[in-house]
Amino acid sequence: MKEFTVTRGRRVKFQNWKLQKKPNKSILRKSTEEEEGNNNNNEFNNLPVDVISSIFIRCPVNTLSMLRCVSKSWNDLIASPLFVHSHLEHSTETSQLLFLQLNYLSRSKRRRLRFVSVDMEGNEGESNELYAVTLSRFPCSGLSGFHVSAGLVFFSMGDHRMYLCNPVKQQFFELPKCSPTVFDGSDKFGFGYLRSTKEYKVVRIFNGDPEINDWKPQLRGKVLTLNGIISSEWKEIAEIPPCGPYGPGLLVNECMYWPTNMNSLCDQILSFDFENGKFLTISCPSSYNKVMELRMVDLKGMLCLPDMDMWSSTLDLWILKDKISCIWVKECSINLVGLGCNSPILRTWNEEIIVGGWSNRFVFYDLKGKCFRERRINIGLCQDAVGFEIYQKTLFSLGNT
Repeated sequence: MKEFTVTRGRRVKFQNWKLQKKPNKSILRKSTEEEEGNNNNNEFNNLPVDVISSIFIRCPVNTLSMLRCVSKSWNDLIASPLFVHSHLEHSTETSQLLFLQLNYLSRSKRRRLRFVSVDMEGNEGESNELYAVTLSRFPCSGLSGFHVSAGLVFFSMGDHRMYLCNPVKQQFFELPKCSPTVFDGSDKFGFGYLRSTKEYKVVRIFNGDPEINDWKPQLRGKVLTLNGIISSEWKEIAEIPPCGPYGPGLLVNECMYWPTNMNSLCDQILSFDFENGKFLTISCPSSYNKVMELRMVDLKGMLCLPDMDMWSSTLDLWILKDKISCIWVKECSINLVGLGCNSPILRTWNEEIIVGGWSNRFVFYDLKGKCFRERRINIGLCQDAVGFEIYQKTLFSLGNT
């Protein structure tokens, strides 16, 4: 484009201007969207922290992991212990079935642990591998315990080593060593999350060194606390356990419960109260059969003792109403006729209880609707699994350990 400029008292000057291309619409649109995005982000950041937190707390863990990369302020908020525990309490994310697989690597002669999750609703679907870790050392005795609570996985080995894992964050940590036990394999654990103190607890009951002039091993108990930074020391429980447990511990309403290996005519449950640090033995219901050796479960925040006769297809659920007075109430009876259930595998989830897992078929019983539903899982996953538990994702990090 040519243009003439005339100035008073001077010669006419000719200026040659270069042709300019029209701006690209896509570039303009992109820059406009970026500006709007930045403006929206600034407006969002201007909201009170409580409002932002209440929005984030409803997001799933995977989404929050991406939001941490947006800005430093968001990262600090999501990684804060207060938000982590609040998200665990108010998360609307659906729980899953978590399968633990143990594979042997022939070339390296090592063992590999795989954590695989499956949705509990819908039709037969694909499994999702959350995490896999290879263990350089693996005892011949293998795994001796497998516990899941509030998103963390605890398991113990036959050589007394203990591990903690957060599969969704792909973190794996070996816990501090505890005092040796007199008899190998005699130590029993309990693992759970205390909502009142926002802490994870590991309880270990074991046979310690015998006292002077006494050949009998002394039962002892120790506790390890995890509240963001894993303590390096096991704390001794002052009170001596009145009897030894023989199964895994279950945390229900701030207390840990173990079944005890007592005479069948005097069945008891061992409990430990974290608040007062006291042990207590609880007698089972008088009409309890104790034939199937079914696993205790947490039902509606109360200890539930399932009972089923070997020659019957009726599953009775006993609820502990008062542990001091040993008051039990039969919550309900479930008729399992036609389900092909000889030994139920019990887990609880919301208002449902898993009454069976055969091959790749899991059966859920709705306590409110009093009806069954079925969920099929990949048969290869079920066959290779060491065990399964109900799993809820958590932001709790083992990175500070």
